[in-house]
Amino acid sequence: MENLSLALSKNSDIRYLSRMSADKSNEFYQAGYKAQVSISNYSITQRLLPITYYFIYFNNSEYILSYSSFTSIDLYYKSLFLSKSYYGHFKDTITNSMRYNCLIPMSEFKEISGDYLYIIPLNSYLFYDVPAQLCFIVDSSKLTEPFLPLTVQTGSSLYITSENGDILFSLGDTSLNITSNMLANLNFSNSNVLSETIRSTDVSIMKLSDTSTNYNFYYVLPNTSIQSLLSQYRNMFLLVIGAGISIGLLLLFVLSKRNVRPYVTMNTQLKDSISLAQQLQHTLDLQQPFVHTSYVRNLMLGRISSKDELTYIEECLGVTDTSHIYSVLYIVTYPTDHLLLENQLTTKDDNNYFIGDEILLYDTYIIPLLKKYFGEHIHMFSPKKYHYALIVSQEDVEEIEDAALQIKEQFYGFHHSLLETYSILSIAGLGKYNHFAENLWKSYQQALESVSYASGSNSICWYGSLKISSDTYYFPTQISESLTNFVTTGNKNQVEETFKFIVKENLEVRSLSYPKIQHLLMEIYNTLSRIRYTIPDTDVNTELHFVDNKLKEHLSFRQLEDIANELCNFFAQYTSQKQIITQIKNYIKENYKDASLCLAKLSDEFHLSESYLSYLFKEATGENFSMYLEQIRMEASLKLVKDTSVPLSDLYLEVGYNNANSFRRVFKKTYGTSAKAIRDSLKA
Repeated sequence: MENLSLALSKNSDIRYLSRMSADKSNEFYQAGYKAQVSISNYSITQRLLPITYYFIYFNNSEYILSYSSFTSIDLYYKSLFLSKSYYGHFKDTITNSMRYNCLIPMSEFKEISGDYLYIIPLNSYLFYDVPAQLCFIVDSSKLTEPFLPLTVQTGSSLYITSENGDILFSLGDTSLNITSNMLANLNFSNSNVLSETIRSTDVSIMKLSDTSTNYNFYYVLPNTSIQSLLSQYRNMFLLVIGAGISIGLLLLFVLSKRNVRPYVTMNTQLKDSISLAQQLQHTLDLQQPFVHTSYVRNLMLGRISSKDELTYIEECLGVTDTSHIYSVLYIVTYPTDHLLLENQLTTKDDNNYFIGDEILLYDTYIIPLLKKYFGEHIHMFSPKKYHYALIVSQEDVEEIEDAALQIKEQFYGFHHSLLETYSILSIAGLGKYNHFAENLWKSYQQALESVSYASGSNSICWYGSLKISSDTYYFPTQISESLTNFVTTGNKNQVEETFKFIVKENLEVRSLSYPKIQHLLMEIYNTLSRIRYTIPDTDVNTELHFVDNKLKEHLSFRQLEDIANELCNFFAQYTSQKQIITQIKNYIKENYKDASLCLAKLSDEFHLSESYLSYLFKEATGENFSMYLEQIRMEASLKLVKDTSVPLSDLYLEVGYNNANSFRRVFKKTYGTSAKAIRDSLKA
C-alpha cells in the first residue's frame, strides 16, 4: 500500500488534478480523465493487495477518482450503497488526519459490513503539496484468512499491532479486552513465550515480530481448562485422605495415572502452538519476494531517498563488495503465438489464477533458465511485460571487455536454450560496469539503450562497444526523475555523479551540435525549475536566493550543476531540521511526566543553544515549547481522568506538575471545567 501511495504521489497527472478546484470546466474534467487513465496502470498492484477497491479523494475539489469513475464525493458515496445518515461522518473521516494509517471498520458507514477503510495521505511522501488521500477498502476475509487456524482453539485470540504499538485488528475470543498498552508492557526477556495473568485470567502469550513491517503478533491461549482439572484432582485427593489410608493409596494409584493426562494435553497444545507459529512465519516469508523485487527496482531506477536506505538495500541484496564490479543486463523476450494461446487457455480454465497470470505462466519458462545461466540467487525485476532487468556482478578484472564477454557467453547459452526448448526469441543489452551498486541506475539506462541495437545476428549489445548516434541528445525521462529524487533527498554525491554521467554521454560519447546542446540544457533547466518552484515562498532562504539569481544567467552545465547543488543543500538542511524536531517531539511525549523538563534540559539533550532550539521549534510547529508541553500534559491528564481511577489529588504529579493549584488552573483554562466535574459526569 505504501509503495502504491508513493507511486501515485509522484504521478504528475494526480498532482496536477489535486491542486485544481471543482470549477467543472473542460480543463478540470480532462485532467480527471488523464488521471483516471494513469491509475489504470497500477491495476496489477491492486490485485496483490487484500483490498476490494481503492479511490483517491481530492481536498480542493471534493471529487473522488477511481479506475472506473471520476465524480463528486456525494455521488460516489451513493454509488457505494452506504447509509445516507453516515455521509457526513464518512466525509469527515477521510479528511481527519487522526484516522490515517489505521484500519477503520466500514460498519461506521454501513450497518452490515465487516470490511475496513484504510487511508494514506499522499501529502506525506513529497516536499511539495499533494492535497489528496488514497483510500483502500480492505477485504476483511482476505486480511484475516491466513490467521484463522490460530483462533480455532476455545478462548484463544490473536492481536496484531503496528510499529507504534497500536492494535491493528484482533481475531478470536477478545473477551479479555486486551489493550495496546497491556501488550506493550509485557516483558518477554529472552523468550517469545510468556505466562501472564490478565483480568484475573491466567494465559500463555506467544509473540512473533515481522522485521519487514515492524508488526508484532501476539497469540493468547488461556490455561483455564488445565487449572480446572488440577483443582478437581486436588479435591478428590483430600477426600481420599479423609476416607482412610488404604482407600487413599488405591485412589492415589488411580489418580497418578490420570494426572499424566493434563501434561499430555499441555504437550499437544504446545506442539499445536508451535505448528501454528510456523504457519504464521511461512505466511510472512511469502511476502519476501515482493520486498526483494521492490529493492532491486528502486536501486536500478535511482529511487533511493537516503544513505541509510541505500546501505540497508545493499546489505539485503548482498552487493556491498567493492572488489566486485556490477552491471545491469536488460533482456527482452518474444513469445510465440502458440505459447501465448496456451497461457490464455490455462488462465481461462484454472480458477487458481487471476487476470494477468499468463505472465506468471510465461515466467515459469524464463525464470528457471535465468537461474541456470546467471546463478540461483538472481536480483531481478520486470519493468514491462516479457522484459527482465538483472543485476550481474563479477570479480574486478583488468580488461572490462573480458567481463562483458563472460556475460555475453552466459546470455548466449540462455538465448539458445530458450530458443531450442520453447521457441522463444530473446535479445539483450548490457550496461557499463560500476564498483558501487548505488550507480546501477546509470548502467540500467545504458542497458535499456543498448538493447535497441540488438538484432537476430547480434542478440546482445554491450554499451561500451556501441557507436552512438550524435544527432540526438541523451536525457531520458528516467534520468530527469532520478536527478529530481537525488536533489530532493539531499544526496549531493549522486547529484554530482548524475551531472558527470550527462556530460559524458552528451559531450564525450556524442558530438552534439550547438542547437542540440541548447535543447539539452533547457531540458535540465526545466527539471531544476520544477524542483525550485515546489518550495513554498515561506521557506525561501539564502540558498534559494542564489538559485533564483542563477536561473536567470546564461545556460551552461556549470551553472545548472551549481543550481542543483544549492537546491540539494537546501533540502538536506530542511530534512535535517525536520528530523531534529521529530526527535524533540518524541522526547517530550516520552518524558512529559518529568517536572524538570524545560528548554535548558532539551538544550543539553540535543546539544543546541536554547535560543536556536526555541526558534527551530516555533518555526516547525507554529507554537512555542511551553505551550506545546502544556498541551501534551493536558491531553494526558484528560485521558487519566476518563480512562483510569487515578486519585484526582495525585493527578498533577502524574503529568509533570509540581503544584496542584497550577495544574487545576491550566486544566480549567483548557477544558472549561474541572477534572472532578468531568469524572463525576462520567460516573453519572
